[in-house]
Amino acid sequence: MLYQFILEIQHDCKFSVFSQNHPKVEIQRWCNTENDIIELKGAKNDLEVAITDVKESLGNVITIFPDQCHIQLVVDLCYYDVLRLDKIFNRYNCLELPPVKYFAGREISNLIVTPEDAGLILEDIRKEDPSAKVNVLKLAPLKSAAEPYPFYLPLDRLKNDLTSKQQEALKLAYTKGYYELPRSVFLENLAKELNIHRRTYEEHLRRAEKKIMSYLVPSLML
Repeated sequence: MLYQFILEIQHDCKFSVFSQNHPKVEIQRWCNTENDIIELKGAKNDLEVAITDVKESLGNVITIFPDQCHIQLVVDLCYYDVLRLDKIFNRYNCLELPPVKYFAGREISNLIVTPEDAGLILEDIRKEDPSAKVNVLKLAPLKSAAEPYPFYLPLDRLKNDLTSKQQEALKLAYTKGYYELPRSVFLENLAKELNIHRRTYEEHLRRAEKKIMSYLVPSLML
């Protein structure tokens, strides 16, 4: 059976840096052997700044197809990153579904793979660039459009990303009803249970929530 395999990758990529510098602009890229087609979506002012940055950092722009909140650019060189994701994907029986998407410094690749190849692809990415951060946003069997894909959340990786104090703060907040509507407990009460200052507890909790959101929200933006 074939699977849909969506990866979020943070690595030394010019497009990822570009997206980090322009967080309000949606960026998509189509690539062939000679050119890139870059599609930018966003507010007019944000797009004007982004276009200037494209010319300065991503290569010579051959053609621009402007619209009010939507711009397509043809760039004359399909450059390759230090981490050659295309080279890794081509080693296996997988299909990369364009476009590649970028936001907030992250690159999103959407693949069709076998479940065996999914693990091998992850291993190869980490071997080729140990500094790259890789999250699996989805690993789900291909189904008909009428059936939703089950969402895959890498819980082991998420748990490892949370410190022991962040886990403790999160579990206490959940079990004591902090996330209920209406709330049955407040931060001051939770901090007292752990015998720490309110601000310290809040920092542990907010950092934990931010890490969890970094796994969940990207899937909603695909």
